[in-house]
Amino acid sequence: MDRQGFAVVSTMRNEGPFVLEWIAHQKALGFDDIVVCTNDCEDTTSDILRALQARGLVRHHATRIWPRAGIHRSALKQARRYGEVQNAAWIFVCDVDEFLNIHVGDGSVRALVEASGPDADVISVPWRVFGPSGVRDFVDAPVTAQFTWAELPPDQRPGAGKFVKSLFTGLERFRRIGLHAPIPTAEWEGRLRTVLPGGTPFIVDGQRTDAPPSFAVAQVNHYALRSAEAFLVKRARGRANHMSHVIGLDYWRRFDLNDLPDHSIRRYDDRAATWREGLPGRPRVARAARCRGQLVWQQDRGAARRPRSGRPCRRDRGRGRAGRRERCRRHHPRRLTPAGAAARRAVAGDIARRQAFGNACGPPGGALPPLAPGAGLC
Repeated sequence: MDRQGFAVVSTMRNEGPFVLEWIAHQKALGFDDIVVCTNDCEDTTSDILRALQARGLVRHHATRIWPRAGIHRSALKQARRYGEVQNAAWIFVCDVDEFLNIHVGDGSVRALVEASGPDADVISVPWRVFGPSGVRDFVDAPVTAQFTWAELPPDQRPGAGKFVKSLFTGLERFRRIGLHAPIPTAEWEGRLRTVLPGGTPFIVDGQRTDAPPSFAVAQVNHYALRSAEAFLVKRARGRANHMSHVIGLDYWRRFDLNDLPDHSIRRYDDRAATWREGLPGRPRVARAARCRGQLVWQQDRGAARRPRSGRPCRRDRGRGRAGRRERCRRHHPRRLTPAGAAARRAVAGDIARRQAFGNACGPPGGALPPLAPGAGLC
């Protein structure tokens, strides 16, 4: 089969305010096809994607969650069935808060492949974490323009670039599409050439080499937190690949990295803006207003949608005790554990302190310094 195109695959839930910018960026990179898998969206995410699919710009898939596989694995397995994925020469998997940022050539995904050598099978692009950059409120502006303070490069911060997102070729050689890297079949185990951007060997015989990660050729800008307000929405939604994990203060502190300004992704501004303005289905209501409404709603949804004590969920009556318990937990969030409640209070207090004192304590540019456990903001 003669494969020529480039495809990107993603999973989303309740990401309505960020969908159009992310899709426009993928088009600016030169991806030919976009496959987005959604599950249980309660905002406008699915509506926007269906409007884009009607114009042939996106393939929208409603994920059927397999209990033993989890959300992400179920979505990526099901995405593999589509012709956009099967016929692609190169495939990239990333989330809506991840933006591939290529520094060589014209900045396209094809330039990255050319720079990494003709024999590359997997190109592992390192994450670069971008912190909240002092932004507290949700603003109707591109994420890439708002959050410009990032972590230090790997030669100055051990652990930077440790996690990667992979662009790979030869779908039939992989038994599973992974979030960070594809999993090869037994036949191809140890035979694939996995490199860093630029062609430096990264994995040899199943083991990582001593080659340090680098942001010189390409990086994935990871906006895990965005603004403080958007973070609360993300926290209410929960994590897709670790559903039992609470997104709390530890998560905030892990990604609250605002060490150096990095504006390199702004090279895509004109191309992305052209795509963004031309995309159909742009919501009439300002994205900021929608996000604020969603924030309040998601904070209260647990109490509003939880069934009365001692009574089964109305949608699950007649299923039997085991089935009722499983389905009810899916439709109605569990009550917070004491640890989860403490994490929620800690995050709220941390953000409140930043809102009150951030202007006096933040470094130039408005970026907020990370808080040490137990330390005051100043």
